Amino acid sequence: MSKSVALLRIPDALYLLVLMWIIQVAQTFLGFEFGTYGILPRTTDGLWHIVLAPWIHHGVWHLLSNSVPFLLLGWLIQSKERVLFWEVTLLLVIVGGLGTWGFGSSAYHAGASGIVFGYWAYLLADAYYSRSPKNIILATVTVFLYGGLILGLVDVRPHISWIGHASGMAAGVLVAKLANRVKAKQA
Repeated sequence: MSKSVALLRIPDALYLLVLMWIIQVAQTFLGFEFGTYGILPRTTDGLWHIVLAPWIHHGVWHLLSNSVPFLLLGWLIQSKERVLFWEVTLLLVIVGGLGTWGFGSSAYHAGASGIVFGYWAYLLADAYYSRSPKNIILATVTVFLYGGLILGLVDVRPHISWIGHASGMAAGVLVAKLANRVKAKQA
């Protein structure tokens, strides 16, 4: 498939975003409450909920604030390679979730913002480690669109999981570093 056709394909991030909205609709209109399936740090259940937490949000506004950056940054990663999007997403869920589980406050942490911060950091770190012109352009677009995300690390309001943001960002840098090491060994 040509690169131009691949860029026009529906971003896989959209499928995950639809899943998030289905879960939110079930919470809002059907009266379900999935917040307790978020990450509760340093508990056994919280550890198991790492894979569930990114898809659950604490309300429509929470999901709205994550939707566009999740979709756009995910699409930028997928524009490199489709399988890369899924690999990066899976690693961000696990590594960022473990960081939140290990260092988060004793409340339920849920939402895709850790992945959003992870995508953002991945795109920037991948440009740094690879020094590829294409990756530098993608990083520049990323900074232009979402340079203000860095302020999410200093948002310490009680209902904001800044440790989830920081864990996602650290996971994004780590995933980019490891991916570039693997590429270098294969070359």
